[in-house]
Amino acid sequence: MRRSSILLAALSTLSLAACGGVASKAADAPSDGMAYAGGAATMEPRYAAPMGVPGAQMAAPPSMARGATAVAEESSWGLPAPSASPEAPRAVATAATPVSVAVQQAGVRAGEWDDNANYRDFLGYISKAQGLGIERLDVSARRFMVVSDKDGNGVPSCKVTITDTATQKTATLTTAASGRAILFPRLFGMGDKLTASTSCLSQSATTVSFDVKDADGAVALKLPVARADVSKPSLDVVFILDTTGSMSEEIEGVKTTLKTVLAKLDPGVQIRVGLVEYKDKGDEYVTKTYALTSDIKSLSASIAGLSADGGGDTPEDVDAGLSVAINQMQWSAKSVGRLAFLIADAPPQLNYSDSVPYGTSAKKAAEKGIKVFTVAASGMDAQGQAVFRQVAQITGGSEMFVLRGGAGPQSSGGGDPTSSCGGTHENYSSGNLDQLIVSKINMEVTSLKADPMRIPGLNKDENTKGCSDRVLIVAR
Repeated sequence: MRRSSILLAALSTLSLAACGGVASKAADAPSDGMAYAGGAATMEPRYAAPMGVPGAQMAAPPSMARGATAVAEESSWGLPAPSASPEAPRAVATAATPVSVAVQQAGVRAGEWDDNANYRDFLGYISKAQGLGIERLDVSARRFMVVSDKDGNGVPSCKVTITDTATQKTATLTTAASGRAILFPRLFGMGDKLTASTSCLSQSATTVSFDVKDADGAVALKLPVARADVSKPSLDVVFILDTTGSMSEEIEGVKTTLKTVLAKLDPGVQIRVGLVEYKDKGDEYVTKTYALTSDIKSLSASIAGLSADGGGDTPEDVDAGLSVAINQMQWSAKSVGRLAFLIADAPPQLNYSDSVPYGTSAKKAAEKGIKVFTVAASGMDAQGQAVFRQVAQITGGSEMFVLRGGAGPQSSGGGDPTSSCGGTHENYSSGNLDQLIVSKINMEVTSLKADPMRIPGLNKDENTKGCSDRVLIVAR
């Protein structure tokens, strides 16, 4: 198996940029370019001036036009401070003229791509990727199930049951902090005429009938009462890590990253963190778990001895790691958000007859309201990249990848846009990988105050819009 050359650096600076507004604490650092992507616009070390700024040096791909959601840090440099009491959702910003920003030169350069913000683009990509031997997961006829309270706030951790009126086949989804869950009816074997029902907040069931003959849409379920207090939100975060031999350099970086991420979080946010490491059949073990805990010292002690060994052929048992994380970790139903970060440099073994297929785990994650953000480390091949994008898209996460040379001259890149990501992916957001990861945690809390009906990529891909028309969710 290839020996990976990247090292995940510690979280040094949380400078995050939005297409329409930026807060930076590294004003004196060099600034030469920024790239925007389908799901987020964040800053990349050494590439900070966005599209349209005269004299800017571009990051690896020359065209930088895509953007949907974004994060801007305030002076607290952690998660946004919670408000004293629940409030109606703030309007989601649209982008203004891009501004030049700067970040410190630190960490691994990585890209991010959100396939739900560019849904039609993804449908074209994944159709062509079927020849790579990946699972055939039908994600057509997408619907956003949006649960809101009497004030228009999104209701997190709300179970929504969808029923096919013809066959009575059902599927259950759980909303994220935004109050949204994503339904792919064909993935659950459903037809065109459906009903959605929820009885959150101890209310009588609210039911809406809808049709999915057209390609995309949103279904609103309005509750007549206020949601529960979210002024002190809780989050569950699980890292799923390939610990085979080729990941030896990543392991040390991840250990440092975990400590630093936890140290940066706002004390007003209650967070539990866990970890699942996986290898492959024939190794000393296939999976090992570290339970979700708020005891950071205990977790740090547990993972201090992590080491990379084993493996053999290139594919590893990704299916086992993902299945254990989704099904065996004790995710809290009371958390406003549940996030998993799958970090690996090799595709899954797709020929194990006794494994839980990654598509099955992705559906289960959607049922539990777990967003899976995938991170393709250096050297990930096209098949692995396609699998990772499928998992992220189905669960409402995004896909990240180390850029060629992003960890130094020898790093091969985990998802270069003209290879692993597909020929059309020459625009994407970029930044320090650690910044991209921590921004996902920020965004989950921020979305508690965003309008749940303002949805990036709904009915039109964000990469087809002008910058001023793109949907931006900005951390407060």
